[in-house]
Amino acid sequence: MGSPSALYPKKIDLTNCDKEPIHLIGRIQSHAMLFVIDSSSFEISHISENVISTLSRKREEFYSKRLEDVLGQNGTLIETYIKSEYKTSLEVTIDDKRYVVVTHHNNQLVYIELEPIQQQESAQYMQRQLSEIISDLSEAVSVSAMCDKTARLIKGFTAYDRVMIYKFDENWNGKIISEAREEHLDSWIGMHYPATDIPQQARKLFLKQGVRIIADVASQTVPVYAKPSAEDEPVDLGLCESRASSPIHIEYLENMEVGATLTAAIVSDGELWGLIACHHYNPKFVNYYQRQTVKFLTQVFSTQLTLRASNEVLSRINATSAIRASLVEQMSDGWDVANGLTQKSTSMLTITEATGGAVFLENNVSTVGETPSNEEITALIDWIYNTQMGDIYTTQNIAEEYDKGVAFANIGSGLLCVFIAKGEKDCLLWFKPELKQVISWGGNPEKAMEENAQKLSPRKSFEKWNKEQVNTSLPWKDYEIASAQALKTSISNIIISRYQEVKLLNDKLKEAYKELESFSYSVSHDLRSPLRGIDGFAQIIKEDYFETLDEYGQKAIQTIIDSTSKMNTLIDDILAFSGIGKNQIAMGVFSMKDLVEEVVAFLQVDMKYKDSQFVIDPELPDAFGDRGMVFQLLNNLLGNALKYSQMVEKPIIEVGFDSSESPSVYYVKDNGIGFNNKYNEKIFGVFNRLVKDEFEGSGIGLAISQRVVDKHQGRIWAEGKIDEGATFYFQLPTR
Repeated sequence: MGSPSALYPKKIDLTNCDKEPIHLIGRIQSHAMLFVIDSSSFEISHISENVISTLSRKREEFYSKRLEDVLGQNGTLIETYIKSEYKTSLEVTIDDKRYVVVTHHNNQLVYIELEPIQQQESAQYMQRQLSEIISDLSEAVSVSAMCDKTARLIKGFTAYDRVMIYKFDENWNGKIISEAREEHLDSWIGMHYPATDIPQQARKLFLKQGVRIIADVASQTVPVYAKPSAEDEPVDLGLCESRASSPIHIEYLENMEVGATLTAAIVSDGELWGLIACHHYNPKFVNYYQRQTVKFLTQVFSTQLTLRASNEVLSRINATSAIRASLVEQMSDGWDVANGLTQKSTSMLTITEATGGAVFLENNVSTVGETPSNEEITALIDWIYNTQMGDIYTTQNIAEEYDKGVAFANIGSGLLCVFIAKGEKDCLLWFKPELKQVISWGGNPEKAMEENAQKLSPRKSFEKWNKEQVNTSLPWKDYEIASAQALKTSISNIIISRYQEVKLLNDKLKEAYKELESFSYSVSHDLRSPLRGIDGFAQIIKEDYFETLDEYGQKAIQTIIDSTSKMNTLIDDILAFSGIGKNQIAMGVFSMKDLVEEVVAFLQVDMKYKDSQFVIDPELPDAFGDRGMVFQLLNNLLGNALKYSQMVEKPIIEVGFDSSESPSVYYVKDNGIGFNNKYNEKIFGVFNRLVKDEFEGSGIGLAISQRVVDKHQGRIWAEGKIDEGATFYFQLPTR
């Protein structure tokens, strides 16, 4: 004989109840009968045990037969009902007992449940009652009032001893927010229950099924048998109205001394918002028609709930739209998002109920209100970015999820984080402080299970258990999250507008830069001809007539020759400066030591700077770059070092490197006249000379040096002190 649930775990307790396959339980409640047939052949594949006793047949007489073979005319009616597109309810009579037929399809099978019918109210009475119920719900002035009315209406309609509205929080813990009960029963309003009381697979089935009853907690359930060829394939009873409950749940209800239950799913925006939970302290059967009425009423309640929640969110968002407009105006002033959100009269805090806020843009933190330190915020963002999914993250208890969150839980237990751009860490953060409060639980939530006879069972005590809640803030409301997302969209629009403006300016700048390079190159080139003429005639006059000129004339001729020489040097530097922008960079590995020695030889140090001493580190690492351009860079740096140290008694020029950074930093150091360090950036500008005419030069050499390094996407900077020398550092890219 095949087991009714071959794959159902043999041992179920609280250690594995969240994985319990309750849809494969293989049993139904005793008030109903079940047939399962093949959807194409209509042959019977499964029956509940009470079908055998009710119809007085042997089990093997059912399998591979059609319903009409075992139920006669009733079977024909049911098969016709299954095939029909437009369905009203179907009722059949078996052995003078009236049943309603409930069907559903699942995985090529049709499930047929026969439930007994009790005395029914007239259709007119039911319609009038439903109309009154809907009208009453519509008149409720708040969600709280609507919950109270729903609990009272369902209690009046179903006559359960206790009807509760049970709301889930973000961690699936439940709270009773409304109830209607018999007077002799204690109130459970405000009681909390841990998420383990309703495990995730049960919540999923509630979402699919809508309404579910347990007619008699203490009654024996009925096994469902499969035909011999299907005994190793447990049948999925997940959507059956009469499916038996988990043994763990039955034990839980017995511990609560509950005799019967009805549970209806409250669904808002496709998510399980909560449950309408009905308890009776004796067995109680609510027939199919009554359950459908409860289901309809719950759907009306859910729709009203969603509508009111949406209206509240829209109302709050509309109320903050003027504030967001002000924030956008502040951010657009100078294109400073962080300043506009944190430093102006209207801050980012005004669109939420947070007490602290932070903006993280381009690795900079700006804050307003009470927030963790900048270092704590940066570490927090790294954790969210690396561990969480999606562009939004919320929590009421950051200390529970993030180890370092305990340090700032008093001011930032609640966190709302919205990332501005996908794949980037730039984000907005809002913080809510810790709110210490006493929470009343239905029994000790830390002892949701008890060890008994070598197994874990549900807790037996549901007495009120008060526990102080710490490191937890007020929850984030839907309108706060929606307002934060709307602000993110506004920031994105500002960034896009700014990007387009910058791009346009950049395109214009590139065009102007190209024209300027061409202009400087052509002008410098065209100046050569007249300069050659001036220099040539001045040299002729000097050679042929110099002795005949008076002293003033001789000085004038020499001034002309010196000026043309300076002009030629300036033109050479301008051509070199503009040429760097035009030249394509040719990257490669080369010996920096060899290149330095080559530049020293080129500068004719032995002839022009006989007193200067060079100290070149023999361990200079190889470099990666354009060798020709780096030659220009070293030519300018070493030339300046020689030029500006030639007046000291013992000029020393040192070329070395610092390997503490990667890639290595090269430097050229001298002990010459130095410079005021406050000009360490200005010194690289075109024609920005910090010395007078006693030193030759065009004022372009260091600008050329910077352009060479920029072309390599490297860095160059300088440090100096008057009369104590200068050091120029540069860093080239890694290979």
